[in-house]
Amino acid sequence: MDPLLGYVAAASLCILLLASAIEKIRYFSVFEGAVVAYRLVPDWFARFVASGFVVVELLAAVLLLWPTFRVMGGWLAVGLLLVATAAMTINLLRGHTDVSCGCGSLKEKSAGLSWWLVVRNLLLLVALSAVVWPVNATERVLGWVDGLTFFGATLAFLGMYYALDHLIESHSKLQKLKEI
Repeated sequence: MDPLLGYVAAASLCILLLASAIEKIRYFSVFEGAVVAYRLVPDWFARFVASGFVVVELLAAVLLLWPTFRVMGGWLAVGLLLVATAAMTINLLRGHTDVSCGCGSLKEKSAGLSWWLVVRNLLLLVALSAVVWPVNATERVLGWVDGLTFFGATLAFLGMYYALDHLIESHSKLQKLKEI
């Protein structure tokens, strides 16, 4: 695998994790409410779970920045995504969909959980595979064109992620309107 893919995945996921963690910090009480609404931990423990999730999210993002710790950061991100996806899946199987996922914009009301969010997280796990699988970075020398490719691909990845996220949110809201 080309080492550039790992760099693009690490940078993109670092940005997504940082943005997500900052949003959770800014609207911590809303995020804590989402953790409570999932009904997977006792209410008294939700603040600790929410705080721990944000700390691990920040740690994973920071570790993705350093080549020495990139794989460790990738595995932390995998763990976070698996926990979040499992929580979503459990609630979807329960039929409990009127819960904010706690992953997007927390300042506005979420359309709730959907299987599309699970698919989105699985796609992020696929992207993380480029980070956690060891790559022989000496396969080729990276040049200036790779730098342009890196920035362009990272912007494209982030653009596609946010477009997909917006489509999922719009689709969920449309489904809720059809139910009325």
